[in-house]
Amino acid sequence: MSDRFVATDADGLQHHEGYRRRWPLPVREADGWQPGDVVEPDGHGTPVVLDAGQLLGQLGECVFVAEPIGEAGGARLVAGTSWSEQTAAMFALDCVEHVLEIVPGSADAELPGGGTLGAIIASARQYLATGAGTDAHKLGFVSRIAAARRLRRESTAIGDAAFTAAAQAEGQGVDILSDPAWETLAAARDGVLAAVEAVRHVALPFLADRETRRYEAVEEHKVAEVEQVDTPWGRFAVGGGGPRYAPSWVAARDAAERSRQAAADLNGPEAGEAEQSWQIGRLLERLGAE
Repeated sequence: MSDRFVATDADGLQHHEGYRRRWPLPVREADGWQPGDVVEPDGHGTPVVLDAGQLLGQLGECVFVAEPIGEAGGARLVAGTSWSEQTAAMFALDCVEHVLEIVPGSADAELPGGGTLGAIIASARQYLATGAGTDAHKLGFVSRIAAARRLRRESTAIGDAAFTAAAQAEGQGVDILSDPAWETLAAARDGVLAAVEAVRHVALPFLADRETRRYEAVEEHKVAEVEQVDTPWGRFAVGGGGPRYAPSWVAARDAAERSRQAAADLNGPEAGEAEQSWQIGRLLERLGAE
């Protein structure tokens, strides 16, 4: 596996620090990949190509193997990878499982409504692998807590209808976000929330689509009310002017970041760096497992 990558959306559009660049995509043929055209430096700067460490913080819908071309800073995309929503969710679970092994007591920490962080991650992995499980209601509960937390962090109006609806049935769960008893486990807990959120978008794609369409309708001032949607994971609140849902790769990025933070909180910056090195290795494994 190469050590140079570009993360884009499905159409080859890369977002990097406020700048957007469209890359010609490689094409998979019977005998291998046909590289895309070379992208040369232009008035907006040199094409941005990432190493695996940088990619951890800039995961996108698609990840392509990139190849620098020439001394002027050109580059091209030479092949696809195994990255997908499913892979992103599996990587999120990998990161959280690894850090729960490191942080004492984190795997056995109990969530409101029953279940431990470790059991929730095991259930999420089972659901991702089989599309079924006995703890869907618990996964739904944790996923709604994750949605409420994201709204609390990202919404410009904390008391808006979307946050109120998301937190309405999860009062105890939302309270745990600021419970002093969780202070030493905060990063590990948040990593679990992000990982379950990543799995939910794979398990319930119709809900993600519903969230996106209602968000766009709100932006166009067509609708503002909250819709309650029933799913196999329970009832979710959609709409109300909250932020667009976080796709699996955003949740995976968050899970990895919070897992690194959990390791650093416990044993210092070197532990966080060691966790990052482990994540880079696992990410490369996931990208290359075609």
